[in-house]
Amino acid sequence: MRSKQCAIKQLAEPLALALALEASGYPKPGNVHRTSDRKGLRYEAFLATSILAVKYFERGVKRGRRGFGKTVLGDLVHGLVREVTEKLNSTNTCLGSSLLLSLMSVSLGALSLHVIGTIRELGGVSKKIVESTTVWDTIYYYKAVRTASPSYLKPDDHTGIYVNVWDPAYRQRLLEKGHRLVDVLKYSSKLDIVAREALNGFEQGLLAEEFMRERLNAHRDFNRAVVETYLYLLSRNRDTVVYLKNGISTAEEVSEKALRVLNDVIARKSGWRSPVKEFDYELVSRGINPGAVADLTATAIALHLLRNTLENGILLDLSY
Repeated sequence: MRSKQCAIKQLAEPLALALALEASGYPKPGNVHRTSDRKGLRYEAFLATSILAVKYFERGVKRGRRGFGKTVLGDLVHGLVREVTEKLNSTNTCLGSSLLLSLMSVSLGALSLHVIGTIRELGGVSKKIVESTTVWDTIYYYKAVRTASPSYLKPDDHTGIYVNVWDPAYRQRLLEKGHRLVDVLKYSSKLDIVAREALNGFEQGLLAEEFMRERLNAHRDFNRAVVETYLYLLSRNRDTVVYLKNGISTAEEVSEKALRVLNDVIARKSGWRSPVKEFDYELVSRGINPGAVADLTATAIALHLLRNTLENGILLDLSY
């Protein structure tokens, strides 16, 4: 691998592009993709989100390089979610992915003070970044959640000693309790795979990047590699959104089905879309949307693009 120091733009662009490429994966079962919208959520909104995200990820890289004060990444998440909501008049396109990719941007900034060797170095740095979060990160993150207003989070949800995100006095209560974002993520990680990924140094994303690279080397079809990576992650993770909206048995059923479909797809030289389309139709007809796994998929794509940038200075080779 060719180690190199990268400009801020070089580190931010792969993260933003990953949002568009993840949404474009076709057919990604249960999710919005290039031929499928969901009520109040269109494919074009994800493309627009990727454009709006660039400046927030650039800020993250700069912050990682220069150091941070009372906020580490919470305001980046809130800023992007708010801008998407206001400018696109859309429902949530990026709550989970903005958390992971904002964390990645700050981590890249901190790591790029030195020479970046491999993307695996991000893991250890990101864990330290998360540990450095403050109560102000929590306040901004709560603002982002309230703005995105995900339907699977309810005012009557039991949150233990932690402040319910829908509490009208959430800001005052968070300041009183002093709960840092890392504390909230640790509590949420019992069920939330995005929170777990943020805490664990992009563990699933790094594994999925290796899988994605292997599949891309096997067939040279980027779209297929994205779909396969999505199925790979869905087979390995009980999706948070599916669990909270449809129950644990459905979440486990979806993961098991994803593994069967993935094995079928890998075994095929042609006609690979057929079983995936059937799975997509099944999930959509049942109102099942594995949105958290989509966030992990965006992270894996971002890592893939970053690795390309570090190794050969090319985001994505589409010459084949």
